Amino acid sequence: MKRSSHAAQIQHNFDPDQILYLAGDVNYCTVYLLDGRAILSSRTLKWYSNRWPCFIRIHKGYLINPAYVHNCIVLSSILAYMIMHNGARLPIGRRRISQVIQELGFGLPAYGRTSSYLLVAS
Repeated sequence: MKRSSHAAQIQHNFDPDQILYLAGDVNYCTVYLLDGRAILSSRTLKWYSNRWPCFIRIHKGYLINPAYVHNCIVLSSILAYMIMHNGARLPIGRRRISQVIQELGFGLPAYGRTSSYLLVAS
Protein backbone atom coordinates (compact mmCIF):
# COMPACT_ATOMS: atom_id res chain seq x y z
CA MET A 1 0.00 0.00 0.00
CA LYS A 2 1.40 3.38 -1.03
CA ARG A 3 1.29 6.28 1.33
CA SER A 4 1.29 9.76 0.03
CA SER A 5 1.93 12.83 2.05
CA HIS A 6 1.05 16.29 0.95
CA ALA A 7 3.13 18.99 2.49
CA ALA A 8 1.29 22.15 3.33
CA GLN A 9 2.12 24.65 0.65
CA ILE A 10 1.57 28.15 1.89
CA GLN A 11 2.25 31.02 -0.43
CA HIS A 12 3.50 34.23 1.12
CA ASN A 13 3.30 37.51 -0.68
CA PHE A 14 5.94 39.63 0.99
CA ASP A 15 5.82 43.40 1.05
CA PRO A 16 9.46 44.46 0.48
CA ASP A 17 8.95 47.39 2.87
CA GLN A 18 8.33 44.91 5.71
CA ILE A 19 11.50 42.86 5.11
CA LEU A 20 14.70 43.56 7.06
CA TYR A 21 16.90 41.00 5.32
CA LEU A 22 17.03 37.54 3.79
CA ALA A 23 19.48 34.80 4.73
CA GLY A 24 20.18 32.11 2.14
CA ASP A 25 20.86 28.43 2.69
CA VAL A 26 21.42 26.47 -0.56
CA ASN A 27 18.02 26.47 -2.33
CA TYR A 28 16.07 28.00 0.55
CA CYS A 29 16.17 31.29 2.34
CA THR A 30 14.80 32.71 5.55
CA VAL A 31 12.96 36.02 5.28
CA TYR A 32 13.30 38.20 8.40
CA LEU A 33 10.41 40.63 8.83
CA LEU A 34 10.02 43.87 10.80
CA ASP A 35 7.54 42.27 13.20
CA GLY A 36 10.19 39.75 14.31
CA ARG A 37 8.94 36.76 12.33
CA ALA A 38 11.30 34.59 10.30
CA ILE A 39 9.69 32.72 7.41
CA LEU A 40 11.38 29.92 5.48
CA SER A 41 10.99 30.25 1.71
CA SER A 42 11.76 27.73 -1.04
CA ARG A 43 13.04 30.54 -3.27
CA THR A 44 16.72 31.41 -3.60
CA LEU A 45 18.43 34.69 -2.79
CA LYS A 46 19.08 35.13 -6.51
CA TRP A 47 15.34 34.95 -7.20
CA TYR A 48 14.60 37.63 -4.60
CA SER A 49 17.55 39.73 -5.78
CA ASN A 50 16.17 39.76 -9.33
CA ARG A 51 12.66 40.52 -8.08
CA TRP A 52 13.69 43.36 -5.74
CA PRO A 53 16.66 45.21 -7.30
CA CYS A 54 16.63 47.83 -4.51
CA PHE A 55 17.87 45.17 -2.05
CA ILE A 56 21.65 44.85 -1.73
CA ARG A 57 23.61 41.59 -1.79
CA ILE A 58 26.21 42.07 0.96
CA HIS A 59 27.42 38.49 1.13
CA LYS A 60 26.94 35.18 -0.64
CA GLY A 61 24.35 34.33 1.99
CA TYR A 62 22.65 37.68 2.72
CA LEU A 63 20.41 40.16 0.93
CA ILE A 64 19.46 43.30 2.87
CA ASN A 65 16.86 46.03 2.65
CA PRO A 66 18.96 49.23 2.76
CA ALA A 67 16.11 51.12 4.43
CA TYR A 68 16.71 49.17 7.65
CA VAL A 69 20.49 49.43 7.96
CA HIS A 70 21.39 50.83 11.38
CA ASN A 71 25.14 51.11 10.86
CA CYS A 72 28.19 49.46 9.38
CA ILE A 73 31.31 48.37 11.24
CA VAL A 74 34.50 48.16 9.20
CA LEU A 75 37.29 46.44 11.12
CA SER A 76 39.75 46.10 8.24
CA SER A 77 39.85 45.97 4.46
CA ILE A 78 38.66 42.35 4.62
CA LEU A 79 36.36 42.34 7.67
CA ALA A 80 33.14 44.32 8.01
CA TYR A 81 29.64 43.88 9.42
CA MET A 82 26.24 45.40 8.72
CA ILE A 83 24.08 46.09 11.78
CA MET A 84 20.36 45.99 11.04
CA HIS A 85 17.57 47.77 12.96
CA ASN A 86 16.69 44.57 14.83
CA GLY A 87 20.29 44.27 16.07
CA ALA A 88 21.29 41.48 13.68
CA ARG A 89 24.99 41.58 12.82
CA LEU A 90 25.51 40.40 9.24
CA PRO A 91 28.93 39.84 7.66
CA ILE A 92 29.85 41.71 4.50
CA GLY A 93 31.79 39.65 1.96
CA ARG A 94 35.41 40.77 1.78
CA ARG A 95 35.19 41.41 -1.96
CA ARG A 96 31.96 43.38 -1.56
CA ILE A 97 32.90 45.76 1.28
CA SER A 98 33.76 48.83 -0.79
CA GLN A 99 30.87 48.26 -3.23
CA VAL A 100 28.31 47.84 -0.42
CA ILE A 101 29.51 50.92 1.45
CA GLN A 102 29.44 52.95 -1.76
CA GLU A 103 25.90 51.74 -2.63
CA LEU A 104 24.69 52.72 0.84
CA GLY A 105 26.28 56.16 0.56
CA PHE A 106 28.63 55.90 3.52
CA GLY A 107 31.87 57.84 3.38
CA LEU A 108 34.73 55.38 3.78
CA PRO A 109 37.92 56.55 5.49
CA ALA A 110 41.26 55.02 4.57
CA TYR A 111 41.80 51.65 6.21
CA GLY A 112 44.26 51.36 9.05
CA ARG A 113 45.71 48.13 10.36
CA THR A 114 44.72 48.67 13.97
CA SER A 115 41.80 51.01 13.55
CA SER A 116 38.16 50.15 13.16
CA TYR A 117 35.44 52.42 11.86
CA LEU A 118 31.80 52.74 12.70
CA LEU A 119 29.85 54.13 9.78
CA VAL A 120 26.42 55.31 10.88
CA ALA A 121 23.46 55.52 8.51
CA SER A 122 21.87 58.94 8.25
